[in-house]
Amino acid sequence: MMERKLFTQEEPDLWAEVILPLALPQVYTYHVPKELQKAVIPGLRAEVIFGKARRYAGVIKSIIRVAPSFTTKPLIQLLDEQPLVFDHQLKLWKWMAQYYMCTEGEVMAAALPLNFKLSSETILLYNEEAGEDFTHLSDDEFVVAEALLIKKQLSIDEVQLILDASHVYPVVKKLIEKQVCIPWEKMAERYIPKKEKFVTLNPQFNNDESLEVLLNDWKGAPKQMEMLLAFLHFSKTKGEVKQTELLEKSGGTSAQLKALADKGILNV
Repeated sequence: MMERKLFTQEEPDLWAEVILPLALPQVYTYHVPKELQKAVIPGLRAEVIFGKARRYAGVIKSIIRVAPSFTTKPLIQLLDEQPLVFDHQLKLWKWMAQYYMCTEGEVMAAALPLNFKLSSETILLYNEEAGEDFTHLSDDEFVVAEALLIKKQLSIDEVQLILDASHVYPVVKKLIEKQVCIPWEKMAERYIPKKEKFVTLNPQFNNDESLEVLLNDWKGAPKQMEMLLAFLHFSKTKGEVKQTELLEKSGGTSAQLKALADKGILNV
């Protein structure tokens, strides 16, 4: 009797489009490893690597079955068992991004609490109200909690070093849920005020008579005279005179401008 060889049909590859909490003009596609394919659905958070080594908790927007034409990185792991964001919310994010002319990542960053936006930049602050009894924690959670108790704060990179592992988001998630630590993200200063120096005429020369006396009695320093005349021209035609513009247009130097200021003619 001939034996029949049974072949199991291999699961087709899947890819996930992931929204990252960044101002990116598009979603990014990641390959879904075989061990995650049965659990992956839109709305779950997934740990992904963006760039060379930055890790983020992104939200899966959709699942695709057609292989993209470019190389993709794999999802590292799923962070939720049930969707954190539902289909109607994902549609709302897309509408908001179009209406307010921003990106879905920016909408995500504004919509989700900090607890759900873990990234390489996240800092874990020790929750003083948690006390020092860590007997209810798992081994990995206990080690990180002890380190937090001593240092009071840890970065995600430091947690990876402590556990000697790269996949630490599940441990961090549990510590946050158990209120052992509080996530905090240092915000970079986005707005830097631009400072500009302006040149003004000493008020004592604001009237025509005193200014005429100054010019008629001028002796020597022809370059300073050229700069002063250039200033008078710009102040009449433009009003405010920027220091950089005066130096550029007059062909003068900072030393000549300083000399006019030292003489009490111009103010810088």
